[in-house]
Amino acid sequence: MAQAQDLRQTITSVAGRPGPILSVYLSVNADIPENQRRSYLVRLRDAMNDEGVPEGLQQGVTEYFEDETHPGARTLAIFADEDDFFEVYRLQVDVPESFRWGDPYVAPLTLVLDEYEPYGAAVLDAETFRYFVVSPLSSAHGEEEIKANGFSEVDVHPSEPYPRGGTDDDATSRRREAHIHSFYKELGELTRDVTFREGVRRLILAGPRERTAEFRSILPNELKDRIVAEEHLALGAPEGELLDRLEAVRERAEHEREKEILDEIRESGVRGLDETVAALQEENRVYHLAILWELEAETRWCDNDQLAIREITSEECPFCGQKTRVRPLTDVLVDLATARGARLDFVRGEDENTDTLRDEFGGIAGLTRF
Repeated sequence: MAQAQDLRQTITSVAGRPGPILSVYLSVNADIPENQRRSYLVRLRDAMNDEGVPEGLQQGVTEYFEDETHPGARTLAIFADEDDFFEVYRLQVDVPESFRWGDPYVAPLTLVLDEYEPYGAAVLDAETFRYFVVSPLSSAHGEEEIKANGFSEVDVHPSEPYPRGGTDDDATSRRREAHIHSFYKELGELTRDVTFREGVRRLILAGPRERTAEFRSILPNELKDRIVAEEHLALGAPEGELLDRLEAVRERAEHEREKEILDEIRESGVRGLDETVAALQEENRVYHLAILWELEAETRWCDNDQLAIREITSEECPFCGQKTRVRPLTDVLVDLATARGARLDFVRGEDENTDTLRDEFGGIAGLTRF
């Protein structure tokens, strides 16, 4: 949580800086074909040139990433100006790519911090316990190793020693199982403390099935509702394989969460561009937006009123008469969601959730307060 608090302070600092400032949200997710062979560097250079970023600043930003072959993130958030201000944040979530030279653009970063819930993973067997957390913001910097999936291990120090194997006679086995049970009970309290400290809202249990079931049974009640998955997993696997398995579990849990949201929208939400934007902007009754990642559209925007103008030919705002400008629709939705306190989920990939949002809901939908 500390890094999130530090980042919030940085957001306030960045937002308060006088322009012009370079604000970049650069997709570097290696699973996206468009990012193979570091093609995102070409997009970065081209975008900075199109935005009119001074050549010296362009060169400094480009050189910073030239030798970095594995960004260890899905999105890079970059803020820089000509006064030697330069900040880079490695986000473990996909954010729509955008490039700005002018006023600071921190709305997407604010949404990431406010809305993406950290996952925790308690990994255990009869003799070992490890706790991992993945949060939207990578904690690794500089020479530290950065995991592309964002999982990092949290140090845990139980007061009791780890149980050890013994003979197979019944009395010894019973004593060992009692020791394991006592050990797990203490670990349950430790897991609760770490989970709350790290702000984890969704918890994964992983390990041999009989051990995760036993551990779950002794967990404090306030943690049981946060468990989203149990994964049968051998702790002897290589570190990379272990983290990849945890990431696969997290992605399945996120897929199920998205499906539940879309099912709820189908029952009592709003759908389609006009209906959803009206409910969000004019009625302020949308509290959760679901938006197709590949939503390619533009809309008019009034800077004076901070409103989307749905008529694309309206060069003047119908409310205040000021000039409007054309902006990408996703940028506008990020700003509106931030201003109105609505959570925003981008749905990407090729699966039934994407198909539902695209084909049934027109690419955008929302849950409403009433």
